[in-house]
Amino acid sequence: MPRGALAVRRRTTAEAGGVCSTRERRGGGTGYFGAASPRGPAHGVARAAALEPPQEADTQVLDAPAGPHEPQPPARPRGVTPGPADPRRLADGDTRLARDIETAPPPPSHVVYFQYGVAFATEQVLAPGAICDDTTIPCILGAGGGIAVRGGWRSTGPLYLGGAYELTKQDPNKLYRIALLQQARAEGRYYFMTARVTEPYAAVSLGVAGYGNEWAIDTWGPAGSIGGGVEYQITRRTVVGLAVAYRLLHFSRFTDTAGSARAPGVAQLLGIDLVLEQRDAVVRAGADDARGP
Repeated sequence: MPRGALAVRRRTTAEAGGVCSTRERRGGGTGYFGAASPRGPAHGVARAAALEPPQEADTQVLDAPAGPHEPQPPARPRGVTPGPADPRRLADGDTRLARDIETAPPPPSHVVYFQYGVAFATEQVLAPGAICDDTTIPCILGAGGGIAVRGGWRSTGPLYLGGAYELTKQDPNKLYRIALLQQARAEGRYYFMTARVTEPYAAVSLGVAGYGNEWAIDTWGPAGSIGGGVEYQITRRTVVGLAVAYRLLHFSRFTDTAGSARAPGVAQLLGIDLVLEQRDAVVRAGADDARGP
């Protein structure tokens, strides 16, 4: 091939961007295996395009919209529909929640109360003792009822310490015009803390008792009792209750209005009180400690 034709071929190949092998350049138009290429320059352009490295796409990345990314819930399997909730399981959950609320203790109280109130009291005579030993004369001490007033200190814990005065009209078998039994006693209670509106307690008392016609005191002596009761809180400050006590009252020797001598002795009574009491906060225990300097 003349030198001019070879130069034209090289220029054509370079312009087309093709890649020729060493054999094509030296052999003047032969292919890879030395044969003449029947396809000409177009074949070189196609091969050049095929051998060029791929160009990166000129794309524009759009920013995601601003805001928190919320995870999507998992897709429900096809053919599966949510069924109705089991009413027994819901009822068990409600019952368990109600039981937990009921059994949960309230927050601790740091309030000391002054507890006071009144009671409707009855005194049933179990055994009158020596003052009624003489069967030839009527017994001067019978059952009766009246009122009691009391007040005391109720701690933040289970203790109550206070005092009471009780006045009851007894049955004297017509030997007294108005037979009055008066008792003044110091009382103590120990509450069994239940953290509920109802609390039982044990009670003891020591004091003195006097008995006579109207307001006179014909006989008197020491008195003591042991018993218990239950208290129900109807409001935050008001409680009602029922108390029962076994009492021992010692009466000294005396002469009644009929002139009969009465021997000294111990009478046994059963007292029942229907209680209505109020609580007033007087001291907040630990309030000064909780307050900063």
